[in-house]
Amino acid sequence: MANLNENDIFEKINPLIKESMTNEQKRETKRLISCALPKPTKKIVTLNFNFWFLKMFYITIYLGSEHREISRRFSISKLFQVLMITFSTGFVFLVILSVLTAIFLALYYIKSLIGIDLFQFHLLR
Repeated sequence: MANLNENDIFEKINPLIKESMTNEQKRETKRLISCALPKPTKKIVTLNFNFWFLKMFYITIYLGSEHREISRRFSISKLFQVLMITFSTGFVFLVILSVLTAIFLALYYIKSLIGIDLFQFHLLR
């Protein structure tokens, strides 16, 4: 990213809108722009790129030393843990069942296309 500051971005506002703003509105707009801009930090590598087919999504990769607080505390109750394990187990079983059903249906369809009759005498001919 080029060196962006709030004044450069503020200059890109439509001149009619900028002239209709009071000084207080201009100061507040510049303050909000400066809050939204990324703050410079000591990083070894910063990669910013977006997907060519979806301009709304992008990936940012930072490589550098960790400056966040090391100890993080999460308060998760036992009931929440039991519910999460139950839902996770149920979800895994549903995925396995869906995959097995899809495999069975695909094999059955292939069998039907080939013309294999597993139960030869189940229909009266």
